[in-house]
Amino acid sequence: MKITIHRGADQIGGCITEICSESGNKIFIDLGHNLPSENDEPDKYDTPTTLSTLLEGVSAVVYTHNHGDHAGFFAHIPEDIPQYMGAMGREVMQNTLKEQLRTAQRAGRTQRADELSQALLRVDGFCTYAQEQAFYIGDIKLTPYLVSHSAGDSYMLLVECDGKRILHTGDFRDHGFIGPELLPTIESIVCVDVLIIEGTMLSRSSSATHTEQQIMQEMKEQMKLYKNIFVVCSSTNFDRLAGLHKATQEFRGRPFVCDTYQKQQLDTLTTHSGKCSPLYIIKNARQMSLKSESLHRQMFKNGFTMIVRNNSTFRKWINFLKEHIDLNETLCIYSQYHGYLDEQPTLREFVDSFGCKVEYIHTSGHASPQAIELVCRTLNPRSAIIPIHKEASSDFHSLDLPDDLKAKIISTEDSLRGIKI
Repeated sequence: MKITIHRGADQIGGCITEICSESGNKIFIDLGHNLPSENDEPDKYDTPTTLSTLLEGVSAVVYTHNHGDHAGFFAHIPEDIPQYMGAMGREVMQNTLKEQLRTAQRAGRTQRADELSQALLRVDGFCTYAQEQAFYIGDIKLTPYLVSHSAGDSYMLLVECDGKRILHTGDFRDHGFIGPELLPTIESIVCVDVLIIEGTMLSRSSSATHTEQQIMQEMKEQMKLYKNIFVVCSSTNFDRLAGLHKATQEFRGRPFVCDTYQKQQLDTLTTHSGKCSPLYIIKNARQMSLKSESLHRQMFKNGFTMIVRNNSTFRKWINFLKEHIDLNETLCIYSQYHGYLDEQPTLREFVDSFGCKVEYIHTSGHASPQAIELVCRTLNPRSAIIPIHKEASSDFHSLDLPDDLKAKIISTEDSLRGIKI
């Protein structure tokens, strides 16, 4: 068999991993678009000819989760190539595309609306997989294992063919609400030949990683100090939203406010994950509108937690609310990767526009170095460890691993025990 890391060995995001069996059956795990860069360099695969060449002979594309740096090229894949994703992840993508389509239609952007309509049809046609339910693509067997990440419904994928077993971690962590399940999950996966593992956090802050439980508590402490809370947060970071919702429930009469799109995403979370934990049941989110006078009265009297997005509708709502609330009793919580504020000037301007104190409360969606070490030590792959989703300067050999494991770290072409890398 053959493993090819087309992209991801020396960059964060834009992940593309190919696994080919001896029979020539070929699959891709993730087909991600590059993350936005400061110099706006085009993605080399973002042309029909280059992408078509890359996809030649591919039987299927299997996504670990729905973030664009893992699934960004889904709309450009030929219709005869099946695409696979978790059921909730697919629905989240559908919700997002429908919102983008409505926005394009309202703006009269006909060409963009047509593109989004076609993209939505492609996602509607995704095949879905489920936790620990194995499925086959030709002679390649795949088994998904649910993991914690800032995208809900994220999976590790165990790939088996030609008598070999490869675990592709996708993006994962052990500090989310389901993070404690990481070790039992890894312990249940035995006799792995190759571990393909993310290393995002190796090039980022070395400070202690806060758990989502700690983040929720920090949010609650701020709610004690401030009556009105605006939160700049991804509408699909479900652990963060669930923690915010639970913290808000501690304050009697304080509504948890969002827009129609965010409510749709929260309903998706409730439908799919609410049966696993009551933490993910969010049925009392209130939808903001300038016509919702009863909601306004409740917000002005009891305060509120409001999830906001950087768009004209929210700017209009925020300006309306600022006329009726005391900014000394108001806090903006920025709860995303801090680097976005430097990379996106309009986001920085949006945060500054609240006119109140701003607190940064966030934790990464990615594995800490300690979590990476835990997976490597516990799994102890027989042949190789292949680092991906990491900066070129990141050094896996700097991890606290025994020498025999460090000797298995592969960063160049190699051939061992019947596997070509």
